[in-house]
Amino acid sequence: MSMLKKLRKSIKYLLIIILIKSILLIVKIFPWAWTSYICGQMGKLAYYLIKEERIKTISNLTIAYGSKKNESEIKQMAKEVFENLGRAAAEAAIKLRITDKEKYFKNVEVVGLEHAQQAFQRGKGVLNIVPHIGCWEAASKAYQLLGFPAGAVAKPLKNEMLNHWVMKNRETNGFKIFPRGTTYKTLLLHLKDNNSLGMLMDQDTSVKGVFTEFYGKPAYTSIGTAMLALDSDASVFVASYVRTEGHNFKFIFDEPMEVIRTGDRKEELQLNSEQFQKAVEKQIKNYPTQWTWMHERWKTTPEMVEAAELEKLKQRQLRKEVRMNNEN
Repeated sequence: MSMLKKLRKSIKYLLIIILIKSILLIVKIFPWAWTSYICGQMGKLAYYLIKEERIKTISNLTIAYGSKKNESEIKQMAKEVFENLGRAAAEAAIKLRITDKEKYFKNVEVVGLEHAQQAFQRGKGVLNIVPHIGCWEAASKAYQLLGFPAGAVAKPLKNEMLNHWVMKNRETNGFKIFPRGTTYKTLLLHLKDNNSLGMLMDQDTSVKGVFTEFYGKPAYTSIGTAMLALDSDASVFVASYVRTEGHNFKFIFDEPMEVIRTGDRKEELQLNSEQFQKAVEKQIKNYPTQWTWMHERWKTTPEMVEAAELEKLKQRQLRKEVRMNNEN
């Protein structure tokens, strides 16, 4: 990584940490509605300050909505993305400190609660597909206060200071964080004990995946959720914590999806990953400016995966030739 790129990343993370600390201070000083508004304005400011993220957001929104909206409309959507992230950060900072159920849900409408209740009644665990939309960081606390045993798989953040703060706030009141790399058996046992497991599968991944369609373009998607669904027989649905207006939110449990079984494992992983991604995309389209559009969802291309597979095949062949030569 070049020195310039390292410097840009350091500045970006510094700005994020400053934003978080500012939000935590604002939460202590101002009323709820004021906090949401102020943090929304800070998010708008970040749109202008963090150039790299602004460019990626506009670029990705253009891919998704460029055929329907002009340049000015796309830029307005991008500003709203940053504003909503600011408001979501305020909501998370407020809600992660609340332990009273009535107070927590004062500005949060729970939709589809019966879907979650029925899923737990099955007794085979619950897979929550949680998109990076709205205030997803507060979803863990919402789950706990609704009385559901909860956990989630999470990838550690690259910045150590930011990662420490996020993990500390996620693991509260028994909520279990499983770092990426946790053994598959551990995750299965967690589900078989009729717990819920949050899976965030709406981002590009370096783990084993397949290509699914996202806004009409191939997006590399982890097969982990599909594997767990097939092997655990857990209930699967999308759970989203989204802003409606002002500082009001909805915690939405979508209807459970029927896990597709064909007898062909490869086909099952593909088809289930596709239907899960489609359900996530539907929720994003319902609240388009609340998703994290600065993420490079289409970063991995089919050509890149094909090239990587060819390189692996080439390396295996070379190792085989070396081994044969040594034996001779």
